[in-house]
Amino acid sequence: MLALSWKVLQMRRGPEYWGRHLEAWHQSDLTQDAYCAHHGLSTKTFYRWRRNEKEAVAAAKSALTLVPVRVGAPVTDSVVRLHSPGGWRIELASSSVATLAELLRQLP
Repeated sequence: MLALSWKVLQMRRGPEYWGRHLEAWHQSDLTQDAYCAHHGLSTKTFYRWRRNEKEAVAAAKSALTLVPVRVGAPVTDSVVRLHSPGGWRIELASSSVATLAELLRQLP
């Protein structure tokens, strides 16, 4: 019984628990302090999870930056090479250009 209670407590206070509260707070018209008071939450813990959320969003946004490019007439080379300022490279057969263009159109 004690192990089950501990597991329930851990689930309650884990990322899923705080993620649900952060989502509910975003949808509310309450300040963080008012939301915490209404739900009996520790404001210090709420602020920590909110900071973690902000950092995760910032990291996701900075992970990949797409920049506009111009595509000219095909080169006789049979390979399309993409190079990033961060150092990664992608090489595709020139016949894959349409597939790459479709993939890029699907990105948010």
